[in-house]
Amino acid sequence: MIKDKGFTLIELLVVIAVIGLLSTLSVVSLSTSRNKSKIIKAKSDLNVVYTAIKMLSSDTGEWPGHQEVDIVAIGPSSVNNEICGVDISGNHCGPRTLFAGSSGITQDDGIIPFFNWKGSYMPSVVLDPWGREYFFDTDYSLDSSNNPVGCSGGAGHAVVVIGSYGPDEMSNSCDDIIKIIVY
Repeated sequence: MIKDKGFTLIELLVVIAVIGLLSTLSVVSLSTSRNKSKIIKAKSDLNVVYTAIKMLSSDTGEWPGHQEVDIVAIGPSSVNNEICGVDISGNHCGPRTLFAGSSGITQDDGIIPFFNWKGSYMPSVVLDPWGREYFFDTDYSLDSSNNPVGCSGGAGHAVVVIGSYGPDEMSNSCDDIIKIIVY
């Protein structure tokens, strides 16, 4: 009597299932790692933008867009205080972006008191890892846990931040990546 030395169908199916499971786990792990690395990159970029804003304010006495330094905008002063690019839904702050001439970071807009302008404080436009411009907001709302108000829906307090819209690319959402400049 001769015995066959092959695999049974069940053994082959088990091997294929194990390979499928292992590849699924590796793809999920890779995706998670990519998202984490993008968040780390955004935080690093925010530190660079923060340094540029500090140098601008040191030289000119103003924040981007000719705004007062170290002032959280409340009430009428909070109108048109945001400087941002377009989010995925088309929301934006008008023509003012953080890297436009009027912000003072990449170029001088020729308006006094930028006469002390010693830039360019950043040589070019920097986009976040999701391809959106970073934003500057002097009345960004945080809840009592210092999360964006959109996360909890609770009452908030205003702070000055620079930030990224984050992975969902939506303004004022829970996954915004921010650096608080003034509480």
